[in-house]
Amino acid sequence: MSHQLKTDYSQIFLLPPSIEDWVEKDHPARFIREFVELLDIKELGFKVEDNEEGRPYYSSDVLLKVWLYGYFNRIRSPRQLEKMTKENHPMIWLVTMHRPDHNTLWRFWRDNNKAIKKLFKETVNTAINLKLVSFVLGAVDGSKIRALSSNKWLMNEKDIEKLLKKVDESISDLEKDIERSQREDLDCDTRLPKELEDREKLREKIKRAQKEIRGNERKKININEQEARVMLTDRKKDTGYNAQAVVDSKHRIIIAEDVLNEENDFHLLVPMINKVKEITGTVPDKIVADTGYGIGEQLSEAENSGYDVLTNLKGIENNKPYDSSKFEYNAQKDVMICPEGKELIYESSSLYKETKAHMRKYKCTHYKECSVRWLCSKSKTGRRVKLTPYVDVIKRQRQKHEIEDNRELLQKRKTIVEPVFGWIKQLDNFRRFTLNGLQNAKLQWSIVCATVNLRTIYKFWATGSLTKAKECL
Repeated sequence: MSHQLKTDYSQIFLLPPSIEDWVEKDHPARFIREFVELLDIKELGFKVEDNEEGRPYYSSDVLLKVWLYGYFNRIRSPRQLEKMTKENHPMIWLVTMHRPDHNTLWRFWRDNNKAIKKLFKETVNTAINLKLVSFVLGAVDGSKIRALSSNKWLMNEKDIEKLLKKVDESISDLEKDIERSQREDLDCDTRLPKELEDREKLREKIKRAQKEIRGNERKKININEQEARVMLTDRKKDTGYNAQAVVDSKHRIIIAEDVLNEENDFHLLVPMINKVKEITGTVPDKIVADTGYGIGEQLSEAENSGYDVLTNLKGIENNKPYDSSKFEYNAQKDVMICPEGKELIYESSSLYKETKAHMRKYKCTHYKECSVRWLCSKSKTGRRVKLTPYVDVIKRQRQKHEIEDNRELLQKRKTIVEPVFGWIKQLDNFRRFTLNGLQNAKLQWSIVCATVNLRTIYKFWATGSLTKAKECL
């Protein structure tokens, strides 16, 4: 006979239930515990010694487990983590019923940021030891992520001058009030009032922003987060950072990561490959990247470093018959040959701002009688084409694109690295840094990428398709 199951709050257990039974054998909490306990906490830089005096304190491995399990479950707030230690059964099991508060958790994060950043490398090394990384093909990509500071504080030079003037006036008024009160009351507190102290700090911050915007010719600056830059994030311009990742093709393990405040990817290809070498001691046989990385300077540097790279190139697959990529350079005559076979003669030279490399400009002198002049250029004075010093390396890159296997590898790029950014932004809902400043953004991105790797490793750990990590490390 069937019967209803109802709550019985008066029920008494003869033997108390074990918290060990609350968590399944293949639960992520067990995986996080095993991963942390296999780490050399002291070697990474976490505190492990006991104090001879003072109150008991939480060990580094306990607090690290809380943070890693929180990020694994898309919880990144110290207050929410504190709540998990009281209400989430797997977390209660993981920390053996300890309850560190949010202040304790935050201080651990703040005081151990260098050690926490090393965790990413530990996840990469674990994946390598478990044969989850092949180093056959790697893909580089980046995504713009919003900074913590609001666009409310994003100002141009004129706005900054107005704000500085307003703050100076308010400080002057406050100082007069303080001076008046001191004359009237000789026993008054002579310490600097907090309101005045805060405004002095704000003035210094505004002055630094003013100096930065003038010195670097920036159009706008966020006075609360001056290291951030105006970038296109989620299809709109916002204060943000450029988050980078290199992903191995075998199981989409992230093998290098970084956060920069460069507004584009032009100069990041070789630095990101170097980062892979720094972390793993080697680099993939081939590295693929999108158009943003395919500039001559980086391709040349990659060749010189012995890196085999494939990048999409601007104009290589377009249907424009008179794109600049269709013009050929004749070194003997020092002219550019257009698709119609006409010669463009040398006009002038200039220097790249960043690389100081020479760039030559060639001008068409046949445009008046050319039948396709308006298809080639809308300029009334004829077509001009720039010749960079990297013309040969770009030509070699184009020749690589003529090989079908290489074209297929470039197509694979989307399926290797773009899903990883999709997981981070869509599934993890990580679209904004929750810490202020470039160094804090680097730290947070590092732990986000480490978590992505841990989830991938966990899938194999949970199915039993891996030998125990202890035997592989």
